[in-house]
Amino acid sequence: MSTPGAIAVYLTTSATPPRHVADRAWRGVYHHWDGDPSSLGTWLIEQVKRASGDLAAVVHRLIDEAPWGWSAAWKGEPNDEESAGPPVAPHDTGAVAYVYVFDVEARRLDAFDLSVDETTPPMPPPTGALLGSVSFGPGGEATPRRLDLLPEELVEEPPLPGPLLTPAALERVLETLPELESEHLSIRWAGVSESDERSLLAVFRVVRWEGGEVGDVIERELKVPFEARGEPQRVIHYLTALAAFVRPHLARWDVTSAAFWMSDVASLARSGARQQSSFAAIIEASARREGLLSTESA
Repeated sequence: MSTPGAIAVYLTTSATPPRHVADRAWRGVYHHWDGDPSSLGTWLIEQVKRASGDLAAVVHRLIDEAPWGWSAAWKGEPNDEESAGPPVAPHDTGAVAYVYVFDVEARRLDAFDLSVDETTPPMPPPTGALLGSVSFGPGGEATPRRLDLLPEELVEEPPLPGPLLTPAALERVLETLPELESEHLSIRWAGVSESDERSLLAVFRVVRWEGGEVGDVIERELKVPFEARGEPQRVIHYLTALAAFVRPHLARWDVTSAAFWMSDVASLARSGARQQSSFAAIIEASARREGLLSTESA
């Protein structure tokens, strides 16, 4: 099931964001797939960084050059006139769950929540209230880094600069981590590669065991962003905290939850944490939000 959103731009600028999606005039286009803050919201922030802070260029490409909206913008899939998405406007937001509005002059992205929690009846009406805002520096640096951050992820600690972390060096770090093994689940590192954007990708396999025989196997990647490679001690602190947290919980986790959560927690990209204790707090909060920790383990 899709989570539709809208990509928009204000018609006038303001130093502060409105409190409701209909409080200021904007124009925009419909976006069909994965419109939630962790997906479309994060991708929009990344586009500003890739454009070196040129918000006008991002708006032109995503709105002016795609007047019929998008199926999935990150796949370069604009709609055409025959497959146009429904209209979106400040007082016409019934087709979307989230609205993301750029203020080009104020260098800001505002997000509004129109989603409905269908898991907790009676379902409340969507509010259209301001969910959060991100401000952009001259080069596209976002503050805060994302729209969906946990309180623990808002930390910004002093950098730990060092030599650029190489794939071989990261493999050596992974070899020093404790074994992640339980009777029915194990996690094993399977190599490191460098992506086209110069991030490091540490491959790991989550294996479910049944009576000593291999059951399910899921392979995923843990990403070390290029920006983090210049702080090898930071990466070590993160991986050490992650391994320390995962190890005692393996006996209670299933293979799918463990695999996807480990690859998605992304604390090196989401936070400004550098110290192991800070990463430990973030990792625990993330696992709790994803339902991987029971209230008894609090």
